[in-house]
Amino acid sequence: MVDFSLAIVAILMFFFGLTIGYKYGEDKGVQCVTTHEYTMANVKVLVAGVLVSSLIWASGWLMLAGIAIGGMAGALVGLKMTFGESVGPWKVHDRFLRVNKDQLRRAGSENAEAVRRARRDGTPMPEVMSVAEDEKDKKH
Repeated sequence: MVDFSLAIVAILMFFFGLTIGYKYGEDKGVQCVTTHEYTMANVKVLVAGVLVSSLIWASGWLMLAGIAIGGMAGALVGLKMTFGESVGPWKVHDRFLRVNKDQLRRAGSENAEAVRRARRDGTPMPEVMSVAEDEKDKKH
């Protein structure tokens, strides 16, 4: 019975870390404008997660490991969702599983960086629609 209750507490710790990590990833994802900044934010999350996990392992309080692992997972997902584009390994993942088609489309856009910069700074988004007339429309 003790093992079952410890497993429940470990799962709760994981979900707690997931929630905290997702919030952190959302906050940092808005600040990323270039794909380099996004990649570096991912690397920082992974390095911090490994360091915290190793400190938890060294302390012997293994029940807290769920917070570190959940925090890493939540932060990575929060970064991806807030960044709003499929880049790096996520691009391969999204193409293979045929998900997040709008994020794949945005990643290929020429003004994607301008949109991210406007979102971060709180300025109006650049125009993404063409207002030029088509040749068909000119004939009618």
